[in-house]
Amino acid sequence: MKGIILKDLYENFYIKKNLASYIFGALFIGLAMIFINTYYTFILYTMFLSIIFGSAPLEAPCEQDEKANFGKLQITFPLTKAEIVLSKYLLSLICTGISLLISLIYALANVYFWRLVTLREALTVWGLSICGSLVFTSVVYVCYFLLGKKIGTFIYVATAVILAGLYGSSTVLFGIESYTSMDTTVRLWFFLPASVVIFVLSCLLSIQIYKKNFS
Repeated sequence: MKGIILKDLYENFYIKKNLASYIFGALFIGLAMIFINTYYTFILYTMFLSIIFGSAPLEAPCEQDEKANFGKLQITFPLTKAEIVLSKYLLSLICTGISLLISLIYALANVYFWRLVTLREALTVWGLSICGSLVFTSVVYVCYFLLGKKIGTFIYVATAVILAGLYGSSTVLFGIESYTSMDTTVRLWFFLPASVVIFVLSCLLSIQIYKKNFS
């Protein structure tokens, strides 16, 4: 499993075009966080940073595997098919964890440096980002394993755009305060375990899809 993870890391961060896309994305979001910092954008940045970057590490390896027909070679490795899929999900958890850590630092900066939100509000939004990243990754990864790189990437981008649209429309319909209300904080006790269950079910489903594809 370690070898699969290292291969995927290589394809994500050593291939120049992929590395450049990560650097550009990080610089764009970083500058936006510094120069465009409002209550609205605080929620947007905190939630979508982990949602988008947490699920990104599968796109590049999927592209390279399809080009080289690596999938057929990969199943000859001394690993079970379940372990191959688990390695993909484990890498997504690592990247999601890093993104969540950055989001937490940003959220706390808005509490203690910019004084834009309270600690409870910051942690509530951060908790929502955990739920969102797990559910988003669950959906996107199943699509990649089931439909391949091209359609999987299309669904990845389309879902991200839809989520951004839903965020914008929900702030108009329900008010931006709905994301940081006490009711939302309480609901996190349900949302968090539910998102973990969805992630586990996604992993199990992807394993079955992978086994069927290479049976």
